[in-house]
Amino acid sequence: MISKSYYIKQKYVHFKAYQYLWQLEKVLQHIINRTDLQLQISILGKVSQYNSDQENTITNKNTINTYWKRLLGGTANFGCFNNPEIGNVFIAGPLASTFLHEINGKSLATLSAGPYAIFRGLGVSEIQASTYLKMLNNNSYLLILRGYDNELYELDTILNRPI
Repeated sequence: MISKSYYIKQKYVHFKAYQYLWQLEKVLQHIINRTDLQLQISILGKVSQYNSDQENTITNKNTINTYWKRLLGGTANFGCFNNPEIGNVFIAGPLASTFLHEINGKSLATLSAGPYAIFRGLGVSEIQASTYLKMLNNNSYLLILRGYDNELYELDTILNRPI
């Protein structure tokens, strides 16, 4: 009998927080222009922060949805939820279905520990999950990338260079 070794690719997540929408947009342009990467891109942000970053403060859920679909691609999932500890939050990208998944009539993200549990389920440490939730609560945008380790390693230079 001959044995063979197999390398199984595993997906990882990478979180990055941005204080301003323009910073996030700039990084997203670099990532989206890299057609060789097959990453799942999700964005979390507070609705109030998005409204203050836009010139038109009369934005609503549909306006925010249109903005992110234009930026991420027309098929991007989108949703909003109200978390008791964070407030009104939007989610764009493939993780939207996870955050908005209903349990007993309530979306997972509306539960007080919901976002924390989702972050932990994605493989983030306890400290990182708490840190990123604090950043989200302090009006940062969270970029969540899910992809293979070699793809995330290539992007590391883009994500960590000064904007």
